[in-house]
Amino acid sequence: MVSPCAVHSRFNHFTGIFAVLRNEPSTSKSQLPVAVRRFHQVFGSASGIPSHPSHPSHRSGHRLLLITPSPVLGHSSIRFIQSPQATVLIDMRTRAPVFDIYCGGSLLAAVQNSKIFIDCKHFVDMPLKLDPEVTLAAWNILESQGEISDEQVKSFVEAHFDEPGCELEEVAPVDFHPDTKAYDVIHDESYREWAQVLHKKWPTLTRRVKDLVHGDPSRYSLIALPHPFIVPGGRFRELYYWDSFFTIKGLIASQMFETVRGMIHNMQFLIEQYGFVPNGNRIYYLNRSQPPVLAWCVHAYYKATKDTEFIAQLLPTLRKEMAFFENNRVYKEEHWIGSLYRYVVSADGPRPESYREDVESAHHLCEESEKRRLWGDIAAAAESGRDFSARWFESSGPHAGKMSGTRTSQLIPVELNAIIYANYRMMGELCDSTGDIDGAKRCAHLADRLKQAIKQILWNEELGCWFDFDLVSREQTKQFNDTNLFPMFAECVHEGFDGARLCEYLKKSGALGYPGGLPSSMVASGQQWDFPNAWAPTTWIAIQGLRACQQHEMAHNIAEKWIRKNFNMWRSSGGKMFEKYNVVSPCYKVGAGGGEYDVQEGFGWTNGVVLDLLTTYGDSLQWVPGDECECCQGHIAPCAAEKRPL
Repeated sequence: MVSPCAVHSRFNHFTGIFAVLRNEPSTSKSQLPVAVRRFHQVFGSASGIPSHPSHPSHRSGHRLLLITPSPVLGHSSIRFIQSPQATVLIDMRTRAPVFDIYCGGSLLAAVQNSKIFIDCKHFVDMPLKLDPEVTLAAWNILESQGEISDEQVKSFVEAHFDEPGCELEEVAPVDFHPDTKAYDVIHDESYREWAQVLHKKWPTLTRRVKDLVHGDPSRYSLIALPHPFIVPGGRFRELYYWDSFFTIKGLIASQMFETVRGMIHNMQFLIEQYGFVPNGNRIYYLNRSQPPVLAWCVHAYYKATKDTEFIAQLLPTLRKEMAFFENNRVYKEEHWIGSLYRYVVSADGPRPESYREDVESAHHLCEESEKRRLWGDIAAAAESGRDFSARWFESSGPHAGKMSGTRTSQLIPVELNAIIYANYRMMGELCDSTGDIDGAKRCAHLADRLKQAIKQILWNEELGCWFDFDLVSREQTKQFNDTNLFPMFAECVHEGFDGARLCEYLKKSGALGYPGGLPSSMVASGQQWDFPNAWAPTTWIAIQGLRACQQHEMAHNIAEKWIRKNFNMWRSSGGKMFEKYNVVSPCYKVGAGGGEYDVQEGFGWTNGVVLDLLTTYGDSLQWVPGDECECCQGHIAPCAAEKRPL
């Protein structure tokens, strides 16, 4: 059989992950021909690998399987991993011409640098009018004629691209019932009517990939999904991974279980295709994932339906996703009890959807390798789902608090480890539900090992809370972030843990002192995942974590503030729901800010969290007109935000 190195050398102009599997008896006769055919469809018989599965090389026990073309590992050469099946993983850098349009190359650079679109994401979401080969050939001809003006770039884009969004269509969910009784449990009339209005927003956020995309995917940056899905809203026209869990919580509150199943199947499709769920279903997101919460989605669906047949179908997929993180996001030092996890991404260039921002962030660097390191850490911050926060930046020196000082991979983050612990715990419960006793035992063992490592490295006994660990300074960061609270929801608490001590820490941090809820951090950096902003997903996790640790009064207080803030802004803004909120002022005119784009309206995970919390606290939450800011009623001038902490 041709050697892995020979394959890599011969086909280094394609991108795909291939595994050379040795002595793999589980490969069925029906699977092998498909794998070989798909290999030859991409590379042709010049690969030197026999096309017919009856060839002696296939009968000898040395099997080659095409694992799915995808830049999942993001390495430029052979990657050896410890696995009983896959001996070598090979990453080839550029696959099809469509990647040279949306993910890198001179056309992408010219369009983004010309600034013909304010938002870099606009261009990389634009479908092609012609095949990518034709488009690139036309661009190459234009390039060969000399320097290209911005006006020429604009004309080229208009001639060769359609507007974003035309590859998707709005569709009514099959299980949507406008007059559902699901929210009759909410006692307060104003909140109950609000919940009904939010419920009726689901069809406006539901999208289906058009048939033309399935028929010719090479003209799109969109990865076609088999089932309808909920989009966040605004500029976010695709499925986003960790958003989906919080959206699903709202869909479950609305009793839309078929839509939930479809979204879970979509994520399953992505894992089976790429080995992980990308940040979103766009090809330019294929070098990173997001917090891995599919197990949370499946677990929430199971708790609501007890559908063990569906669970049994998903467990193998959940194991595949965990294998990706276990192989590619793990970090361990010799004295640690066990391995921990971090966000780390390999990048060859700027993020296509934020191209100019990344180029500017690396402007101070001369070496290409240093630029790639920075761009990888910026992409890793995006993988965290919290892009961006001063948490990921250098804290001293000329780039302190700036994107140019991003160093995400140098931190062991509390929430990622808590999420993965929760995955093992939830997967263990799901294994139990299907009678897989061995699987449940394995999950329990992995969870216990991780819990011990989390306590050893991330828990601070003196302060009574968990903190990120800095791999450079060799100490905990000891800063308040709402992600510090994730282990409570994950039930990753050690023997002797006292939730009341953590509540004392929260009180001393100052994070509880704002009328709009719990801020993401206490650092006013100007980034969107910092003070004074708060977000639905981390607010929900904080509330549920406090509930899990029997701190019901504090959980209720945070929920009450959050619901009131969302409701007042919804009323005062003419029915808008936003992705984030300013917790300092109750006034809707004092909105959230920061980040690489304007505040977006919609909004999938915000709606989902509100609907879930309203059903959870429906018998105790009450809104009164006095809760509303007077200036929003037109009586006085807009409220001034309180002084922000340093």
